[in-house]
Amino acid sequence: MDISPELRAALQKLRAVRSEKPPGERSTEAFAAWREKIAEALDVLALVLIFASDRDKAVVEAKAARAEAAHIRRELNKPPPSIGEP
Repeated sequence: MDISPELRAALQKLRAVRSEKPPGERSTEAFAAWREKIAEALDVLALVLIFASDRDKAVVEAKAARAEAAHIRRELNKPPPSIGEP
């Protein structure tokens, strides 16, 4: 089976973005931004995948990546605990 140019491009984009994973901890703004880029690449991929089940998986993974990025950013934006607080 031949792969359409659109599917090939979407897969190449996802591979390229995955290769840009920042080193170090997962609780950084750089990691959150990378997860957003992964979500965007998955959104594009979902539009060109052949099978509905694959499209659904890509959409679910994109939502999970965005949720992870949002969680990281919430944690990063929390005020530091006051002295004497646990």
